[in-house]
Amino acid sequence: MKRDTPSRDSPRQRHAPWAMTAIVLALVALLFQGSLLPLNLAAAIFAVMGLRQVHRQPERYIGRALCWIAIALVLILAILNAMLQPPVQDDISENVPEQRSTETR
Repeated sequence: MKRDTPSRDSPRQRHAPWAMTAIVLALVALLFQGSLLPLNLAAAIFAVMGLRQVHRQPERYIGRALCWIAIALVLILAILNAMLQPPVQDDISENVPEQRSTETR
C-alpha cells in the first residue's frame, strides 16, 4: 500500500539557493533604486541560474516564482531608471548662461 504523503526518508523540497540569491539581490537593487547596473545584472543572472537549477532538479528544489519575480523587478527597475535619469551632457559649459558681475556697472 502506497501513501500519498512523503515519507520521512524522502528529502523535503527547498528553495533553490540561486533563486534565493536572485531575489535578495533584486531587493537590494530596489533599495539602491536600480542605479547600480552590476547589481541588476547579477540579480538577473542568478535568477536564470535559479530557473535552471529548479528545472534540472524539480524533486529537490522549488523557487521558480522567486526567479521570475526577481527578473521582473530588475527589468522594471532598469526601465524606470532609464526613463527618470537625465541624459548625460558632454559639454555643459555651452548650456550655462554667463554670470554678470555687479562690478562692471
